Amino acid sequence: MSNPDLDREKYPGLLDWLRYFCAFMLYMYGTSKLLHFQFNLESELAPRPIGSLNGYQLTWYYFGVSRVYACILGLTQVAGATLLLFRKTTLMGALLMLPVMANILLINIFILVNDYGPYVVSTLICISLLIVLWHQRIGLLTLLWSTQNGEPDRSKPTHWWIRSSIVLIAAAIMTLAVLHRMQDSHQQTHQEVQRNQ
Repeated sequence: MSNPDLDREKYPGLLDWLRYFCAFMLYMYGTSKLLHFQFNLESELAPRPIGSLNGYQLTWYYFGVSRVYACILGLTQVAGATLLLFRKTTLMGALLMLPVMANILLINIFILVNDYGPYVVSTLICISLLIVLWHQRIGLLTLLWSTQNGEPDRSKPTHWWIRSSIVLIAAAIMTLAVLHRMQDSHQQTHQEVQRNQ
């Protein structure tokens, strides 16, 4: 038989409120996507030139192009909300939803610049999820770091060369791409100067 006082110490009541808040908000956002209340401006925005759209319109148009994508995002939010309703699955729900909500928060900050409602709500959800995960930090650190196997000593040099090669080859390809872009830009500028003479 569990002791209620011990349970309260192990799992602070604040976490219950935070996970319920997140679950409620995620249900609202998820179901609004499934019911097509969000990302539904395609028909009225499609005839307009892309340069005339503000960040909000552009974002909603872009995400609304695929109804399937909107439904997958909505179902993900509903699934995360459902997991957050139960203590036993809260960690799974928080791990699932943090990357999704962090992405939404970044969109709200950098694209929906002057729309503070979604910015505030997504910030609160992200902070709440981080607090829930912080409570489980020792278990997460054990799972994600301590219990993970490193390369065996005998193959460490091989893995070091593979990692180094990946980084160097990727850097070389990106350097060539940048140089090619700079060359194209220089040629276009030169051609424009010649046309204007």
